[in-house]
Amino acid sequence: MAGLITLCFSLSTAAQSSQQDLDQVELMKKLAGTWIAETGKDSITIWEVVAFEKGYITTTHYKAKGQTYSTVKGIMGFNGNYRHLVLCQVWSNGYIGVDVGGFVSDTKLAMERYTPASKHVTMSYEADFITPNKFKAIIKWRGMKDTWDDAKVFEEIYNRTEK
Repeated sequence: MAGLITLCFSLSTAAQSSQQDLDQVELMKKLAGTWIAETGKDSITIWEVVAFEKGYITTTHYKAKGQTYSTVKGIMGFNGNYRHLVLCQVWSNGYIGVDVGGFVSDTKLAMERYTPASKHVTMSYEADFITPNKFKAIIKWRGMKDTWDDAKVFEEIYNRTEK
């Protein structure tokens, strides 16, 4: 029994340390560039990610029928030990969201959104890189609800248009 507990603990520790050993700064370079996704009928999202030293400046344009209906500005950087990514965004209506997470593998980014008005995660976001110029995003949004039971789930494919 003691051996089984030791084995489980060592496997858990090894998995955690390999995940923590990922070079978040290097992996985040994958996001630099301009990305576009079709998000509905006649709707697209354009996400611009521009490097600034080890951090990034982001601009997201939401468009329908060729017209921009919302623009979001953000800054992306890391915590003190570079193990977690933090993305702070502000919408034109003043809404602020803070996403925290990072790469959990060489090809998968996972983030969770926190808002000042909520005591829990309001959104989760996973980006799986299919190629260096394409990733699939799965967004789960529960907003202010206490459970994920009625969460809205969106799937978007982003393609890099320029680096």
